[in-house]
Amino acid sequence: SVASKLDFGIEEIQRIIPHRSPFLLIDRLTGVDLEAECITGERIIKADDPVFEGHFPGSPVYPGVLELEMIGQLALCLHYFLSEKTVNIAQDARPVPVRATRVLGAYYLAPIVPDCTVGLSAKSIEFDGFLARVVGQALVGDQVCCAVVSEGYLLE
Repeated sequence: SVASKLDFGIEEIQRIIPHRSPFLLIDRLTGVDLEAECITGERIIKADDPVFEGHFPGSPVYPGVLELEMIGQLALCLHYFLSEKTVNIAQDARPVPVRATRVLGAYYLAPIVPDCTVGLSAKSIEFDGFLARVVGQALVGDQVCCAVVSEGYLLE
C-alpha cells in the first residue's frame, strides 16, 4: 500500500468534520493510506488549556475522554478520505455526518501532560456502509498513551 504524506491544518480539517474550537481536537493531518485505510495526525497540548485547571490542579493530566475524542475526530477525517477516494480536501468539502455509538475498549497506558505534541493514528477495521468500527491510538514520542476500539454510524 502507498501512504500519502499530508500537511492539512485546522482550516482544511474544518471542511471535513463538524467540530469547532474549543472542541476541535486535531491540529494537523500528517498522512493517509487509502489502501490500508489508516490516517495519522497531531494535536498540540498546551499548558494553558483550561482543562488543566481542574484536571488536576498541581498534577495536570489531559482527560482520557478527550483522548478518545481526538482519535474519534481523526477517524472522521479518515472516513472523508475513504468515502471520497482522495488524498485531497476539496474547497467545497462538507463535514462527514457520523455519530459515535460506543467505545468497545479503551486503554490508558501513560498520562498525556501539558506542553507536548500527541501523535494520533486511526485505522478502519470494518465498515458496512452504515456502521464503522475503528482502532486508534494517541502517542507522545514512542510511548502509546491511549488505545481505543470504537464504532459510529452514518447519519445519512
